[in-house]
Amino acid sequence: MPHPPHGRFPGQAVVIGAGIGGLTAARVLADHFEQVVLVESGTLPAVAGPREGVPQARHVHGMLARGARQLEALFPGLQTELVAAGAPLFDHGLLASTTVFAGLVPRTHAGVQAHGFSRDLLEWSLRQRVVNHPRVTVRDRSPATGLCWSREARRVVGVRLADGEVLDAEWVVDASGRFSKLPQWLEQAGFPRPAVKVVDAGLAYATMLFDAPGRDFEALQHMNSAPDLPRGAFAIHMEGGRWAVTVFGAGGDHPPTDEQGWREFAKTLGNDDLDALLASATPVEGAGIHGFKRTENRRHEYTAIRQWPRRLVAIGDSVAAFDPVFGQGMTVSVLQAQALGETLARPGDLDTAARRTQRRVAAIVRTPWLMSVSEDLAWHHHRERGTLPLRLRPVLWYKRRLIRLLVTDPEVSRVFLSVYHMVKPPRALVGPRMLAKALFKAPRLGPVTAVTGTDGAR
Repeated sequence: MPHPPHGRFPGQAVVIGAGIGGLTAARVLADHFEQVVLVESGTLPAVAGPREGVPQARHVHGMLARGARQLEALFPGLQTELVAAGAPLFDHGLLASTTVFAGLVPRTHAGVQAHGFSRDLLEWSLRQRVVNHPRVTVRDRSPATGLCWSREARRVVGVRLADGEVLDAEWVVDASGRFSKLPQWLEQAGFPRPAVKVVDAGLAYATMLFDAPGRDFEALQHMNSAPDLPRGAFAIHMEGGRWAVTVFGAGGDHPPTDEQGWREFAKTLGNDDLDALLASATPVEGAGIHGFKRTENRRHEYTAIRQWPRRLVAIGDSVAAFDPVFGQGMTVSVLQAQALGETLARPGDLDTAARRTQRRVAAIVRTPWLMSVSEDLAWHHHRERGTLPLRLRPVLWYKRRLIRLLVTDPEVSRVFLSVYHMVKPPRALVGPRMLAKALFKAPRLGPVTAVTGTDGAR
């Protein structure tokens, strides 16, 4: 895809944060502005290695199929490049070992591709392309400490860095992540502080990295189920022939971060494929075990601010950070960057484009947010009150019937995966055919119960 000779708008745009959302936003903005500056507080590695300030990057990551398609459109050849680097590309239905509370899901061709890679490799591949774009400048070790405003404090005109430098800006994108300072910056400028919605499932991860021989699957999912089965696991075959294995527990049932405790926790799942993988695997020397607990769903209600600042947009985790168990965050960030480009391509001036973009960002968040919190609210309320609210019970009842069908009905499995990967909308799971299957064909299993070990915890 050739780059246009010059942007539509004069001057420069500034992007705060060099994660997936920031890199994608910088690429999109380069089609619309003469110059784009991407600033990052930490040091950006010269190779595919860990980036400062991203502790969750050490855990299993997944790019949903819809996000992968959009990334390929923005960065042509990316998929081929990742495969050449050793990242497996596979049909999720055929080459993933998936276990739900009802049992092992039979493998079937789903027509939905998944990619096994580390976040380090994906970010590095994107970063090289952004760095080499003729209209983008990437500056690491440049923490943003505030925004600069017009005289009436209604339009953003720049970004202030920690060393006192001010970057003039015709447009600013905040993609600085879950711990964004944007709410404070808005308040300092006289805007109302945005309301925040938080749903916390009490989830924590612990991840080990292994060298292991190939298996007859490329990924493994062992899903938990609210509010009775708190434990689960993910494993992904990545570049270099390595496996990342993440075990997790919700509702405060957190995995240990010592190797013996970690392995005992994994063993309680009773997952034959996971047990066989770990039995054949050797921990990567020096990699250690990494835990992560900041997994709550957190959404800032930016569109509720009536007079939204002109020429400012927030995307990604800065707006809504999801429970990582659903793998939605990176895809949502990419879709929001896409929406940013589409809005800037429409007729109109920059002063009106920011609010339109922020509304589209909020619309993109809405469905994945509901998908994530519908499950996590069960953990949240179970932890706080020991029971489920009445409004959640029909949703969980229907969801459980669908999940029971996953182990017996390939069609339901294919539709479920398409919705999971955001290729189809959630309404595909409640259409007449799916509804009839859930009501009349779901196996009549007993209640979901926890498997109790000698320590009294599942």
